[in-house]
Amino acid sequence: MYGIYGDIIDAANRALVCLADTQELLEYPEVQADKAYYLSILSKYNNLKFLQENLSALISTLEEEKSCTDMLADARFEDESAVIYQEMSSLRAKASKLAALISQALGCKNVEESAYCRFKLKEGSSRFGASLFALIKSDLIARGAKISDEKINAAKGGYAQEICFSAQGVDVVTLLSPLVGAHKVYFAQGRSEELCFAVTPSARIEKISENDLKIDVFHSSGAGGQNINKVETAVRVTHLPTGLSVVCQDERSQLKNKKRALDTIEKRLREINEQAEKRRIEGDIYAQYSKKNTPLSFDAVSNTMSDTRLKAFLKIKFPPTSVQFTQYINGLLAL
Repeated sequence: MYGIYGDIIDAANRALVCLADTQELLEYPEVQADKAYYLSILSKYNNLKFLQENLSALISTLEEEKSCTDMLADARFEDESAVIYQEMSSLRAKASKLAALISQALGCKNVEESAYCRFKLKEGSSRFGASLFALIKSDLIARGAKISDEKINAAKGGYAQEICFSAQGVDVVTLLSPLVGAHKVYFAQGRSEELCFAVTPSARIEKISENDLKIDVFHSSGAGGQNINKVETAVRVTHLPTGLSVVCQDERSQLKNKKRALDTIEKRLREINEQAEKRRIEGDIYAQYSKKNTPLSFDAVSNTMSDTRLKAFLKIKFPPTSVQFTQYINGLLAL
């Protein structure tokens, strides 16, 4: 009855089963006596009430849209139809916003995240991957995320063999994780190819903590003028967690040597961390590409996509509309 919103409505109804019990729990004297426990139950109750209000509003909006659809069938004049279409457009936009709120109440973390994403494609699956990338990009931007570092590597045949990009925004890893895996693209006569997609959080390279550094000063042994044997101008900086050590004694000033040593050790540590991060990313992506028999698949003959996790998305036309894709992601989050 509720089309693409059916799964998220079902998930909300399942979550609301415990609303009455939660409300009753707030009345217990022993719960009220434990302030911390009472506040945690109250927070859960308020979230469920918020969920209930938005669910009611969504169902009401969908029923209004259905009424408009019935009115459209009976419309006799073009002007009358135009007004109905305008009202339906407004109702659909409202439904989309309500569904997003419900999805967040059901599990979105609302955390600023950074993600590195990569598609691996073959010739037959390439157009599906390119369309999926366009849908993902559009959906993330609509949610306020930023897309950067887009890169498309073409094979000798001219098709996109690999698509890479980075995304920064609220819940980007959460939003994209349900799409991870090696998905099947089916062709005629039982032939199939894989469409692989991987998402991995982008780790931040942390700044060096002063508590992790040991700084020693000593007399320089190199050329440096009259100060060389009188003042401790040479500096050794040691990064205690890794044991990495840098000595600078070329400058006549201890301050300059210290700055050079700190700059050098920061550069080396950054290179080490970047190499380690690169190995982590490649290992994570390889593991995600190895996820076979995923619930998401594509049919090149009928130009459809299916996801067995959501009953509303079995054999849906591909590519779906942007609204459909947004509700598809919201539905996956609500599971």
